[in-house]
Amino acid sequence: MENMIGHWALVPELTTGHDEFAEAMGMTDEERDTTRNFEYSFHLSRDGDGWHMKVRLGQLGTLVDTKFEPNVPFTYMLPDQVTKMTDVVTERNGHLIERMKSEKGGVIIQWDVDSYRDGDVLVMVQTKDGKSKKQTLRRQ
Repeated sequence: MENMIGHWALVPELTTGHDEFAEAMGMTDEERDTTRNFEYSFHLSRDGDGWHMKVRLGQLGTLVDTKFEPNVPFTYMLPDQVTKMTDVVTERNGHLIERMKSEKGGVIIQWDVDSYRDGDVLVMVQTKDGKSKKQTLRRQ
């Protein structure tokens, strides 16, 4: 994960698989359209023996701003104050692997995120039920 330290911003035009992934996530057409070109940024830094992660998503603002330890689940609420998120971050072969779970109104959705460096960009691949969305972020 060391090679992912920094502040990264999404390059929306390089995103692939959005509609297929959104369908697997159970998004409505409106939610799919709304999230298609969201501004997205990701920050990762060391914090003593642990890590600090901050994710901002367009108009929604900060989704998560937390310290975490690898392999230890952490929970946070989305800005809607209704959706509870649980995340477990692990490191595997230089990749930051997340097991995500959202809970809202009794509905639980789980998916995986695989983040890794590819040259001078950060690639994030979110996968649910075999459907993947690939996003590319550039260092800011």
